[in-house]
Amino acid sequence: MSNDSIEIGLIQKKDDSKIKATLTKFKNELYVDIREYLDGDGDGYKGPTKKGVRFHSENWESFFTLMKKIDQELKKRA
Repeated sequence: MSNDSIEIGLIQKKDDSKIKATLTKFKNELYVDIREYLDGDGDGYKGPTKKGVRFHSENWESFFTLMKKIDQELKKRA
């Protein structure tokens, strides 16, 4: 990654915010960042919020396994 961060994708929410997934390199370590960003309307704040999570890439498999469990529970309850 030539930049320190690369955007992987985003989900537009109903309001003026989105959830953005990025990979970030910091002190030669790779992190996954899933965070809410505000688009800012008018003179409002535009940028990342405290709502989100960042974890080391070593924890990706555990996080992915957790997401699959959540997916299974959502399908049971749909």
